[in-house]
Amino acid sequence: MTILNYPALLPAPRRWPWVVSLVLLALLQVLLWGWRQEQYRLYATTGLRFSEVLSEETVQEILEPEEDQTDTSGISASFWGQQLGSVQGAGGRKAENVVCIGYRGDARDCLPVRYQAGGAPGLLGKECALSAALAEALFGSTDVVGLSVTWQEQIYTVCGVFAATDCVLLAPCRDHLTAAELRGVSADAPKEDAEQWCLAVGLPTPQAIVYGPQRLWLADCLCWAPLWILGLGWLGCLFHLSLAWPGLLRWLFWFALALVFALLLPLLLQALPGWLVPARWSDISFWEQLWQKIGEGRRALAETPQLWRDYGRL
Repeated sequence: MTILNYPALLPAPRRWPWVVSLVLLALLQVLLWGWRQEQYRLYATTGLRFSEVLSEETVQEILEPEEDQTDTSGISASFWGQQLGSVQGAGGRKAENVVCIGYRGDARDCLPVRYQAGGAPGLLGKECALSAALAEALFGSTDVVGLSVTWQEQIYTVCGVFAATDCVLLAPCRDHLTAAELRGVSADAPKEDAEQWCLAVGLPTPQAIVYGPQRLWLADCLCWAPLWILGLGWLGCLFHLSLAWPGLLRWLFWFALALVFALLLPLLLQALPGWLVPARWSDISFWEQLWQKIGEGRRALAETPQLWRDYGRL
């Protein structure tokens, strides 16, 4: 009872920091779990950004096996790109300088936004989705599901409206595709896996890679932080109490802690992804090189001007 009620041993005025700390940790845990769900919605894919427009023939050859359900590579892809254009509503009103995001594949991977009405366009057909700002500009309302718009002399039926402060159109397109979203990329070696896939399907080496699943792994680690803090706090309390125990009992307790840590250590190391584990533990420069590679990836992503704004992250 003494061990389990360590805070009760404190004088009454000293108990309130424990209560406040537990409440704050609980609130932080709830916020982190909500943030984690948002990260899983936004970063479910590994994103590739190319410095040149992908040819329509190459994209078609990649997507055909997936559409026929004969692809055995384990990696599925969706393609997209963005350009400025004009969009006209069925009533004749026109919006200029609209960010038009064209896609081939799964629209939810290319633009993972939250829809206020309707849903994402399908794989086939002439459906599109509008941002709330574009819907207001064309129709004066966001209740536009089922209405029609014209882009690049093609008529599309609006199937969804999503939140965005800029005028944005999401519609199927076969040209001006400069990015790909991949599912099924290895969690241990995403860079090598993505580059080998590009080489196998005839795509150029990507200018930048957005490591979505790796970001999700870090989000999972962060979500467990409050529980780790709470557990370490209780271990500190137990260790402090054990200092006053008889010698044999104290050494048995410390031995049990050391044994539990030794048993859990292989499991913890096994849970680490390959990109976070050095090939040799004596390689001290691994962490510096890893940090440099992360910085290089961020700079390369920032240097793609045609994709400078990812509306799926709003």
